[in-house]
Amino acid sequence: MPKPRLLVNINDAVGTYVGLSEIIDDQTVQSSWSHPNVPVLVFADSSIGSSAFSFNGGPVGSGLPIEVLFWGSWWLSAEGVERQSLILSRLQAVIASPYFSELQQYGIAPPHWRGAKVVTKPGAPAAFNSNGDQQAVPDLIDDLIDDDVFPDPDDEQIAQLVFMPKGFTQSINANGAHTFDYDYEFPFDKDYYWVGWIRWFDDVPGESREDVIRTATHELVELLTDPEGDGWYASAPASGEIADLAVSGTTKQTAFVNGAKVQAYWSNNHSAPIIPIDRDYAARLIGTNSSEHTTTERGTFRPDASESKLCDLLPACCLQNRDFSYSLARYDATVKLRVETVRYRAPVFSWSIAGTPVNGNGSVVVNLIVESFNGRIAHYQPQDVTLLYTVTNDSILIRCIGAECNFDVDVSCAVRDGSITGNLKTDVIAKPSLSAGFVGTVLKLDPEYQKEREACLKAAAKMFRDRFTDTRPRRVPTNPGGPVEIDPGILNQVPAFSRLTEYTQARKVLAVAKMTLQVIPSDLAGPMVSALIADTPGLRAAVGLHAARSGQMAVTRS
Repeated sequence: MPKPRLLVNINDAVGTYVGLSEIIDDQTVQSSWSHPNVPVLVFADSSIGSSAFSFNGGPVGSGLPIEVLFWGSWWLSAEGVERQSLILSRLQAVIASPYFSELQQYGIAPPHWRGAKVVTKPGAPAAFNSNGDQQAVPDLIDDLIDDDVFPDPDDEQIAQLVFMPKGFTQSINANGAHTFDYDYEFPFDKDYYWVGWIRWFDDVPGESREDVIRTATHELVELLTDPEGDGWYASAPASGEIADLAVSGTTKQTAFVNGAKVQAYWSNNHSAPIIPIDRDYAARLIGTNSSEHTTTERGTFRPDASESKLCDLLPACCLQNRDFSYSLARYDATVKLRVETVRYRAPVFSWSIAGTPVNGNGSVVVNLIVESFNGRIAHYQPQDVTLLYTVTNDSILIRCIGAECNFDVDVSCAVRDGSITGNLKTDVIAKPSLSAGFVGTVLKLDPEYQKEREACLKAAAKMFRDRFTDTRPRRVPTNPGGPVEIDPGILNQVPAFSRLTEYTQARKVLAVAKMTLQVIPSDLAGPMVSALIADTPGLRAAVGLHAARSGQMAVTRS
């Protein structure tokens, strides 16, 4: 009957258990970056339900250049120049972003940047008090074409955006609009041009200066899809154009894309308003762990026969048959974590401990597989552990007081962007998580005992080096290692509470154990590997915790 495997396939048995791969050093931990795979925000409602957006046969603006006009001498003032810079940087950021990519379903390639100008003559109107007053905007474009500032539309069609100056008001209930007109050359030449205007916005209750770009994107996507009132729209072009539908009740559906506030627009592919979003959203957890000493238990032990199984093979592994000392220090453990984010403009955090949502101050009881000690004997079994927590926005502090055990607990945080407005069906949510290691008890063995164990390990390593470098003919075992197996994933299962120091030691010991299986027959390799693992806290804990999770006996010696 073959011997049982020393280590079962822990990866299969434990699944996605996250171990010490997250440890930076003995005090610092961090998770991997969580990157939500959300190329498009999809909103849950609109002003027309899920009605189709239809084409009505007119022209569309595919791949157009965008020209910005700042109308009025105010734009040349210091304040005006500063505001120009904001608008231009935001618009160019939008053009460089994926925002326009979903217009391809309507046969429209994304626009590109052409330039910007300040127009002082004629002067900008002070207000639009009627719908007819808006005609001043296409009249301005007509004059500029006549003055050869811009080419005839049949030579170059341009998407033109006119920004009104500070002090401009409107009483027509419009933040902006787009329209079209034509430049006429006798006798039959009508060249249609397309233009939109955007009112002045400032940081006042109910609006923000960032709303100027939100309005600009609203008008721009409508100008591109329905420039002359017979392109793409849902019901009538006055109320059913592509961005008119992007509302949740009375709330405009918006997000920041590449740092600029934009408005959603309708997507037939999704049957909903959407915003193509940046792809570099990310979040991770990073923090520290610490322990405060409380009490120490001291005692003695005498090595048992199993600890000297390699004595016949390696004299250095013959342990002295005498009493050695040990100490068992107990601690109250604390883990502090915070969230680092990329791209989230107004991140909102939702924390969980072992899958239980937590907020504010409180406590949670978690049933975990823990490592505890009876003397120097390590035990692994389920235990209820009480954790105290304090959540403060992007950070969490977790404490374990008086548990007298070591354990890992999963901590996670869902991060969404609070700057997005409207009811979302598909959100851009990062979910970083890690296993936080709590050290409530630390076993320290007699330094003389440790020296003897290290001498045994060095002797074993030397034996393997000599065996591999010796060129003399030698008898190679016919079945090296036999049925004894070490799962290569065992290092990933070393618990977080073992810290980096013990993880590093586990790697060294595992390398020796692997060499053991390659060159020593199974009847010798099994006891040696078993002894190496039992004397290496990180590996011992990995195996013990796995056994406890599998319902096996979870007690090993130190």
